[in-house]
Formats: sequence, structure tokens, C-alpha cells
Amino acid sequence: MKSIILKALVLPVAAFALASAGAVSTNTAKESKADVLIQAYIHNPTVNDCSPVQVNCSPGAGPACLSSGFTAYGKINQDCNQQLHRN
Repeated sequence: MKSIILKALVLPVAAFALASAGAVSTNTAKESKADVLIQAYIHNPTVNDCSPVQVNCSPGAGPACLSSGFTAYGKINQDCNQQLHRN
């Protein structure tokens, strides 16, 4: 009789412990990184001509931001020469 009660109590507790450990060890609640387009500029056709484009880039480190094969830049004052990088 004691073994039946013990099995009936231990199995659900063990299952709950395994489920809890699995839930804690997985990292499914990651930060959402939605694609946010910003206004950037490309030198088209000359360096002095800044054409506006929409890109998913930001200032910082990483690969250069590209739009249609052109490097995209941010605008500081009236010059479009701020380095942007892909998100």
C-alpha cells in the first residue's frame, strides 16, 4: 500500500521538476528586434550628392550599411558622412 501511494506522489513531483527545469533552461523570451527603417543617404552619383534612402541600419560597430550596392551614410549637419552599420 505504501508503494502505491509513494508512486502516485513521486511521479507527478518528478514530472513537475523536469518541466520546471526545462522551462528555466530555455531562453525563448528574447528581446524583439523589429526592423526599424531610418533615413540614410547614399552618394549618388557624386560624393557631393546625397540621395535619401530607407535602411535598417544604425551608428555603431559592424558591417557597413548598404542600399542598392551603395554605402549608406547618416547626415551630420549638412554632410552625409556618418558611418552606419547593419543591424
